Amino acid sequence: MSNLQRLQLVASLALAAAVGVLVAGCGGSNPNPPGTLDRADYYAARGKRLEAVAAYEAFVRHNPTDSLAAEAQFRKAMVYMDLEEYPLAAVEFQILRKDFPTSERVEEATFQEGLSYLRQVGNVERDASGAYEAREHFLRFKESYPQSTRLAAVDAELTKISDIIVRKRLAQVEVFRQLKRWKAVATVLDGVIADEGGSSLLPQALWERAEAAERLGEPAVAATYFQRLAESYPQDRRAEAAAASVARLRAAAGS
Repeated sequence: MSNLQRLQLVASLALAAAVGVLVAGCGGSNPNPPGTLDRADYYAARGKRLEAVAAYEAFVRHNPTDSLAAEAQFRKAMVYMDLEEYPLAAVEFQILRKDFPTSERVEEATFQEGLSYLRQVGNVERDASGAYEAREHFLRFKESYPQSTRLAAVDAELTKISDIIVRKRLAQVEVFRQLKRWKAVATVLDGVIADEGGSSLLPQALWERAEAAERLGEPAVAATYFQRLAESYPQDRRAEAAAASVARLRAAAGS
């Protein structure tokens, strides 16, 4: 969403809040009193997201010490997630963590905040900074909540993040390959292999690194990468060919 569209959304939220007050005074369709959490939930359940955001905001603003204020703040942030307004959602999750640090919702808000960062990642060929930010956030989450039920989900997101970063690096490799700059290919792939061990794309990086080594006249290095691929990823579609390449290179070295 563009900045103009985001400003229009914020304006719509303000209008929705004002209309909500007027409708409440005129006996509108929402049967719940203004300023209540039930009123916000009523809107949310019916897909009236702008009205729901305004109602959650009103509840938190007028009841900051209520035991349900943190819950309202969390639900407001989740509505923004549904709206795919991820920067706004991230801010709301941050507010929850800051204003309601003892709430049981803090852990889940921290997890959802990481998702909001990751979902902001756009054209990775241009910028992967959002992926790095999301990774740092999720790593901090694992440190803060070592017993969290969300750890498996966090690990899955970390793999996705690593894949995003590796795809960006592989795009660079493709450019260098077309230019026959094999040393540059090797350098980029060395970084990928060293830094992104959790990526599901590592077998591809190992294969391409081995090929680059052959292009550079380094058969022993190529054999090392082919062997690592074959042994570490036996189910990969390249594993059999990698093992055959190891045998070929060793046979050539012994002849």
